[in-house]
Amino acid sequence: MKFFNGRLLTVLPYLGMAAALGLSAWTFIQSDRYRQETDFLNQTFEIQWRAAQICERLIRVYGYLRIADQTGELDADIDRQMALVSVNVAQLENFPYLNCFFPDHAPELLGGIRLTLEQKIAPLVSARKNYAEAIADMAKLEQSICEISSPTVDHSATLQQTASIDIAASRNWFIFAIALGLGATFYLVIHQRYALANRRDQHMRSFTSLFAHTTRSRVTALRLFLEHSKPDTQPSSEMLEAARNAASELESITNSVLQIAYAPQDSNSVPLGRLLEDIVRERGGLVQIRIGSKANLHPVPSAPFGLVVNELIENGLVASSGVKNARVFVSATVKRHPFLPRAYLVLEVVDKGLGMPPAIAAKATNPFFTTRAGSHTGLGLTACSQMVSTLRGKLTINSAPGVGTTVVVRIPVASAAACFWQSFRKYGRTNEHSWGG
Repeated sequence: MKFFNGRLLTVLPYLGMAAALGLSAWTFIQSDRYRQETDFLNQTFEIQWRAAQICERLIRVYGYLRIADQTGELDADIDRQMALVSVNVAQLENFPYLNCFFPDHAPELLGGIRLTLEQKIAPLVSARKNYAEAIADMAKLEQSICEISSPTVDHSATLQQTASIDIAASRNWFIFAIALGLGATFYLVIHQRYALANRRDQHMRSFTSLFAHTTRSRVTALRLFLEHSKPDTQPSSEMLEAARNAASELESITNSVLQIAYAPQDSNSVPLGRLLEDIVRERGGLVQIRIGSKANLHPVPSAPFGLVVNELIENGLVASSGVKNARVFVSATVKRHPFLPRAYLVLEVVDKGLGMPPAIAAKATNPFFTTRAGSHTGLGLTACSQMVSTLRGKLTINSAPGVGTTVVVRIPVASAAACFWQSFRKYGRTNEHSWGG
């Protein structure tokens, strides 16, 4: 679950960008489709208007002929109406998209209407006689114009139904998009809630493990001292000294742990370079540090990260105590993942000491396992590993007898560029530094 959530949250912004680009392309395609549909509607409107004009003019011509047949007087406006019919018919015949709306024989019907008007009805109108014959021809023209206008009416009804379906589909897509956005928002809220709870539990486990790891041996020593002490016998000076040392160490450990427990919630973050510089200053030339420019400016929590680095350096110095001119080398860089869009802060602490066998190195971070006996009051590798885990990082140990030990701390960088420029504006450091002898 942790792997899934981490990868999902990492990839989620890029999936969102891909979805946004896809929606943009889809919107562009839809815009072109809407333009084509608009042209199609304009063509339909033009054909319907022309067909309506032809019907209207034909009705007027038919009415004039009926009146003339009854009264013997023909209205002079009939010539203008017949000319308008011929013009509209000619316009319909010249439309390049005529075949998209009408059946294949539509051009023949339009040609027949025009020829009937020009060759049969027009001569009768000009002669002002045989109105009954002209009326019979007009009835045939009415049937032809109905065959032409019916497809446009049917096509218009189909377009209206299609538009209604498209509107309903668009409304459903809009509702789906809102539901998807709400689902993603609530998922992120729930995930953040559980992530904060898991992080708090991790802090509690790390704190408990730290305290138990550093106090168990001292408490055991005091318990053994009390069990072997007798009321009528004075304890030996060695036992008293060991008990005093254990009590003093417990007090020191408790004070150190309380500093961590009661640290302010908004603990200060400092550039890693400044933190390492302070640690090096306390140890003179025993530690050599090399840090890249981005890692130098990267802000880290001063309290936990300082404790971890201090403990690792101290372990390296103790392991190298029997080596001539022993030094501990610390390096820090910001590295990018070779495949995923993420970066890591990588800190390496290297010593040329005695080293550890693989079996010991594998157990070095186990709870209550220690590689150093005696009055060791530091965090220990177990507590260091737990504290690195609270920073969502990982601590690994590579060691070999006679070669030395390398401890690698790998912590994810939330936003390397943002942290770099934030530190640049605040501290103004950009160059690579190297301290130590």
